[in-house]
Amino acid sequence: MTRFVIVAGESSGDLLGSKIIASIQGLCPDATFEGIAGPKMTQVGCKQWFNSSELSVMGLFGVLKHLPRILKVRKELTQKILKNPPDVFIGIDAPDFNLKLEKKLKRRGIKTIHVVSPSFWAWRKNRVRFLNQSADLLLCLFPFEEDLLKEHNVNAVFIGHPLADSIQNEIDIKAARNSLELKARIVITLMPGSRSSEINRHAQLFFEAAKLLTKKLEDIEFVIPVVDPKIGEQLKKILDLYLTDLKVTITDSTHSALSVSDLVITKSGTSTLEAALHKKPMVVVYKMSSLSYWFLKTFNIIHTEYIALPNILLGKKLVPELIQENASSKAIFAESLFWLSNHQKVIELEQQFHFLHSQLQQNASFLAATTIVKMLQQKK
Repeated sequence: MTRFVIVAGESSGDLLGSKIIASIQGLCPDATFEGIAGPKMTQVGCKQWFNSSELSVMGLFGVLKHLPRILKVRKELTQKILKNPPDVFIGIDAPDFNLKLEKKLKRRGIKTIHVVSPSFWAWRKNRVRFLNQSADLLLCLFPFEEDLLKEHNVNAVFIGHPLADSIQNEIDIKAARNSLELKARIVITLMPGSRSSEINRHAQLFFEAAKLLTKKLEDIEFVIPVVDPKIGEQLKKILDLYLTDLKVTITDSTHSALSVSDLVITKSGTSTLEAALHKKPMVVVYKMSSLSYWFLKTFNIIHTEYIALPNILLGKKLVPELIQENASSKAIFAESLFWLSNHQKVIELEQQFHFLHSQLQQNASFLAATTIVKMLQQKK
């Protein structure tokens, strides 16, 4: 029997973790899993010691606020693991939590695997030197990461991105709109965020831009994906102020919301990659607390030219980025009109996104599982 302890942060880590567990089970039917898990991981047989929501905090000051609880969880988890060491520890994302834990476990002779490379190329570039002290194997989602990591003697393997595996290359937009009963000529998807702080900073801004677009274009509808009921309640309170001006449909499926759209207005983050894989033009917006922004700018912490993943991955500014003071409703309105009135530019963008999709579509969870099992066999 092969025993795994696995730690996943947030819903995205829970989803990827569940797929990796299922793939490992297909290769090693006697494998067992326990650790920090969400509902999807528990559904495939992972015993939950703590809920993955424990690690769902955002930003420097969000982490500081929850730091005592996070440290308590890590201490208890470390003690539990060392009392009964597993064959392998797998940390999925949550680098601030997992990498320190992995380093301690590796020193004790426990095999450690980290899935989802920290964004060392965006900030904390010096962190890459310490990754091989934490992980015996690092599975990364983007192709350029493998080369960068190997330059620093980190044992890294590119596995592709799970989102690219789950999204079809071609989507029937008419069928998607029929399923949501959308009748307008133009449909725009709004993605202000999945965390409370993001909703507070982006929702009203997005709705103000939507009002301007409605006045200009008239035959237009908006779709908002809401997965978390608590976020949905928060969003609806803000949306209630705009319902007389906007025609809005809320769906619990991000895939549906992106499939129907002519344009996506989204906060920065994974949602930009989701939009790109759905081959959608987008306007990327990001606002953070004034204190966090001052800190990042003052200490020159961000090291990338772009913030939107499609721009970073393709190495050029394909989609507009409106950050902090540049993120106004009028600016979002203007950038949105550009996409809606430039069909040829949209076609060119779609071609770039098709290339990106093919590059990231590698059957990530299966490749991760086979790489992990291969490492175990070498150990034996």
